[in-house]
Amino acid sequence: MLAEIRKQFYKDTLKELEGINGKLASDNIPPEEQSLIAEKVFSVSHQISGTGPMLGFDSTSLLSKKLESTFYDIRRGEKKITLQLLWQTKRAIDAMIKSFNEENNSQ
Repeated sequence: MLAEIRKQFYKDTLKELEGINGKLASDNIPPEEQSLIAEKVFSVSHQISGTGPMLGFDSTSLLSKKLESTFYDIRRGEKKITLQLLWQTKRAIDAMIKSFNEENNSQ
């Protein structure tokens, strides 16, 4: 049962990460879309940092905590979305995808 939950979590979360990554690959992200991406990044990183450790995705969870914290601050209005931040987010998500795949394949 747990293996089935883990497999579904991996499949769904990887799809979410790749979707965000695809949107971040664009050179010109309109401001209204930036806020939607920010919400999605927060949601997925929160999900990974909360559920990931229970399913054996410890390294990916650690990576996601920084993104979660940053995008939590954006949601609260304490930080602004910049092109630099979005570029760094893309790099962080690339690292998370790599870690997520490695952890999944090691099980």
